[in-house]
Amino acid sequence: MDAKVLIVDDSELDRFFIRKLLEYLGVDSEEADGGRECLKAVRNNEYALILMDYLMPTMNGIQTLSQIHGGIDNRNESTPTVALVSPDDPEEGKMCLEAGFSNYLDKPVDFKQLMAVLIMYLPDAIRNDLKLPANSKKDEKPEAAPKKEDNSGTSDFIKAISQIPEIDYKKGISLCGSEEGYFTAVGIFYNSIDVKSEEIENYYKNEDYKNYTIKVHALKSSANIVGALALWSDAKDLEEAGNNNNIEKIKNDTEKLLSDYRSFKDKLAFLSTDTDEEKPPVDESALNDAYAALSEFIDAMDFDLADMVIKSMKDFKLPDKDEKIFAEMEKLLTGLNWEDMKKLLNEK
Repeated sequence: MDAKVLIVDDSELDRFFIRKLLEYLGVDSEEADGGRECLKAVRNNEYALILMDYLMPTMNGIQTLSQIHGGIDNRNESTPTVALVSPDDPEEGKMCLEAGFSNYLDKPVDFKQLMAVLIMYLPDAIRNDLKLPANSKKDEKPEAAPKKEDNSGTSDFIKAISQIPEIDYKKGISLCGSEEGYFTAVGIFYNSIDVKSEEIENYYKNEDYKNYTIKVHALKSSANIVGALALWSDAKDLEEAGNNNNIEKIKNDTEKLLSDYRSFKDKLAFLSTDTDEEKPPVDESALNDAYAALSEFIDAMDFDLADMVIKSMKDFKLPDKDEKIFAEMEKLLTGLNWEDMKKLLNEK
């Protein structure tokens, strides 16, 4: 399928979740981590559909759509754009429709609702190529995404995560469509804890409650996808407090939220490869090849291939300097910070 869907969301986990649903339906996609990246993308590419989060830092979905519809030269002024909204605030969807969005979907995105949106808004030539489940007729539940062959890594992961009472892993698997998809989602959640918790804490300390609320909203969505239900509930309450300017509740409960969020670093520590003492030393030529490939994939803003290169280096013992570079690259990739990644490569 040639035409692509653009996914715009500041949460990497939400982008991953939607991308996997689209892949299952045979739809190609590209990603933008916020309004500014979206505006760059729509200048250079024409999309069949745009799925855009409403609540994002710097530029929210409505502000971004306004630029697409008349603020900048681009190739997507008439492209159908569907808002991604919180089901906890019924006014968000109404507000987005009034601002010019074609429609809206609640987060996390429901598979059947996504299918309906694709059928409704994609051009005929593309819609006819959708890989719809055989039993996706009205009132029938779509079959789960086909699972890959079991492997010991995924089986060990399920055994380990089933021992964590704070995580409803069965709900997470149901949302992600497969154990493999859930494994990747939890890995993204785990690797982003340090960066995302620090963002929430900094906005809280600086009394920037607008961006604080946006980041807590993203945490709520991520916690729901991985099945961390108590964390989801607490984030939901604090998002509501932010929307209602309930500063007293924010001050009373934020430290607990951060403590509970960061506690998942220990609970999910089995995902870490940092303690592996049996890694072979990396060959210098292989390291140079990795840097060259990474530079190419960063220029192309190809998340999957850049992620593959970074993960491949975890199989080797790296010099301290390079270990730090790849660790920082992984953090930057989580936020799609392409310019900072280029800068880091140039300065190494």
